[in-house]
Amino acid sequence: MTLAGWQPVRPCPIPGHPQDGDDDGPRPAPGPAWQRLRAWHLHAPAERLPLPLILLTWPFAWALHAFHVPASVPGYATAAAVVLAWTAWRRHRKKSPHPRLAALEAAAVTAAIGGWVTAAVAWGPLGWPYRLLTCIYVTGAAAGYWWLRTHDAVRAARQRRDDVAAAIADRRLWHQILPRIGLAGWHVQWRRKTNLGEERLITTSPENALATRIAANASGIAEKLAHILGLPYGRVEFTTTDYPGELIIGIRTVDLSVRDAAYHPMTMPWPDPQPSPFADWFAGTASIRDPVIWGFCPEDGSALTMELFSAIGGRAVGVIGMTGSGKSNLLNGAREKVTRCADARLVQLNGAHMGDELVWEPLSALTLCGPVRTDEEVRNKIAAALEALCLLVTNRSATLAETGHSTFQPTPDDPAVEIIIDEVDEIVTYVPGAGKALEFLASKQRKSAVGLLLATQRAVIAALGGGAVRANMSEVLVGKVARATESRHASGAEKEIPDIREYAKGAPGYFQRWDPHSGQVTGRGRAFLLGKPPEELAYMKRLVQARRHLRDWSIPDLPPLALDGGQAAAAATDAASQEIAGLRGRLASITPAAPQPPSPAAQAAPPVPAVVVPLGIPPADGQALLRMLAGPDGVTAKAAGQALGKSKSRAADYLKILEDRGIAVRTGSSRASRYRLAGQPAARPRPEPAVPARPDGYVTIEALADAVHEGLADVDDDTRAVLEQARQIRDRAARRPHLTVVPDPESDAS
Repeated sequence: MTLAGWQPVRPCPIPGHPQDGDDDGPRPAPGPAWQRLRAWHLHAPAERLPLPLILLTWPFAWALHAFHVPASVPGYATAAAVVLAWTAWRRHRKKSPHPRLAALEAAAVTAAIGGWVTAAVAWGPLGWPYRLLTCIYVTGAAAGYWWLRTHDAVRAARQRRDDVAAAIADRRLWHQILPRIGLAGWHVQWRRKTNLGEERLITTSPENALATRIAANASGIAEKLAHILGLPYGRVEFTTTDYPGELIIGIRTVDLSVRDAAYHPMTMPWPDPQPSPFADWFAGTASIRDPVIWGFCPEDGSALTMELFSAIGGRAVGVIGMTGSGKSNLLNGAREKVTRCADARLVQLNGAHMGDELVWEPLSALTLCGPVRTDEEVRNKIAAALEALCLLVTNRSATLAETGHSTFQPTPDDPAVEIIIDEVDEIVTYVPGAGKALEFLASKQRKSAVGLLLATQRAVIAALGGGAVRANMSEVLVGKVARATESRHASGAEKEIPDIREYAKGAPGYFQRWDPHSGQVTGRGRAFLLGKPPEELAYMKRLVQARRHLRDWSIPDLPPLALDGGQAAAAATDAASQEIAGLRGRLASITPAAPQPPSPAAQAAPPVPAVVVPLGIPPADGQALLRMLAGPDGVTAKAAGQALGKSKSRAADYLKILEDRGIAVRTGSSRASRYRLAGQPAARPRPEPAVPARPDGYVTIEALADAVHEGLADVDDDTRAVLEQARQIRDRAARRPHLTVVPDPESDAS
């Protein structure tokens, strides 16, 4: 059997298409008159069926009286009808989701009608003085019908009919709009209201355009629809659902930029005369296992959350936004939640400023902040703190085999640790070894109940600390950024995230949640304000003062820190400090090479100068480098790597750190560059090998790959991987004969 020639009777079975009705006038209903009358009554039975009942009851009673029917017959029938009415309406009232007549009301109406019929059969409808039965009948019918039409159940049924009629008319209108904006063949399925406007689901058949393609290039369609509806730019959005062939049209009629900010329910004292509508979301005590509620969705008023600790352990979360985007509000909300949890402790690092961190310092286990660009003491302290946190992760993971848990389970005695780092790009740039430490934390912290919350202005790899940091982020909150393409960095170059600036019209405090696991934006809205501007810090101080005596805010198993610029790590004798220094070396050498015999220069090295080894270099490797630098000819990156048993690039990193600290100086700018101790006379430079220069002055890919491999050029991880592949391709090609066609550099083809 084949369906190739099958065609539906009409394009969409849902009513509301223009062809469903005749624009020239009402269409006559099919069938005989009694069927049309029956359909008319059943359209609104509660309002229309009583009308023929009122007209027929009086002559029916007169006929029974004329045929001398005993009054006991309608009397018994009335009693049975009362019981049936009570039973039926009681059952309907329980099952129906809509308002219904009460069982007692239905029984009373049945009893009144049956009682009058019984009296009319006994004495006649015209009986009693002054035709009193007829007067009672007319008055009772009019009053009863008025009572029925004003009953809540009947009004609700009438409203439902009006809503259905309005929905059909609305669908008919939209089935005329969709072809005008380029969506012919799409059909409206449902419409729902939001706090800011409405949403509509439209569907199509597989023969029409793909929903994903339309959603990815919906700017033109959105502009046409906004033009028809009379809305400004940025008020119409198209998003896909979990099923193919479906699109949701989001229409916002309310301007978010004029909406007042919402205060955090924990703000002390409460700044508004009305209580917070979100107070029920925040309990007095909480657990780190509960998600952080950082804001609300303006469309439906639902809570927006981020998870710092999940069922499988700690999570790494990123917060991206330019200056003035509201990152501080979001981070303060996270600090408030962590300090409310008895099974969590707070660690704060900031590489630029120190306003909010100092306010929360009484409730944190460790707070280090300041301008790492210019303050060497802050740099050293943050480096030591990162080393201790890495060691904490390692130590906790070693206890899992004893406890039998797959992840470290936080308790008030052994709490989880939430590390909040603001201006992480400054720390990565100016703190030696910070990038490797963050990569270690982001990739290894999950099982040790350690969470990582990184905030920066850009989502590039260099600002976050390395490719491993971004690859291990469980979610990213993206706020207002300088460029729309910045969202592509936040998504890991997977797709473009909608620009939140269009949604919020540039208002601060709006963020959207990107889920790397599903590859979708799973929520967007406004972050809470933990205080009334411009006195937010004063509000937070009152909150901190109220909580500072609740518990001991230290981390019981945090290793001791060496915060004296690295001198303690070099001269320490206790086991904990030696372990920290060893971990620093393991972090710095993630690509070790096979051990090589020491070079002759290393064997004849002079005594070690009295210089403190900087942070970021293992003490043993640093001492060996100092001996090689003190030699008459200095040392190259290649020779240093062979002597240390490290790769060339790792040795070059160590030498670069020594050069940045003023301990070593470099001579030459090619692969033959040599390093020597600062303050010593430079040896006669060796002649550099002649490198054939290109006529156009550019550097070849091969030369750049060699420079990166030798550690003479610094590039990001992705570029380094591409250049290493280029070197491998070149080496494989050199092993077999090949022909290379090189165009004339002077020709136009080059």
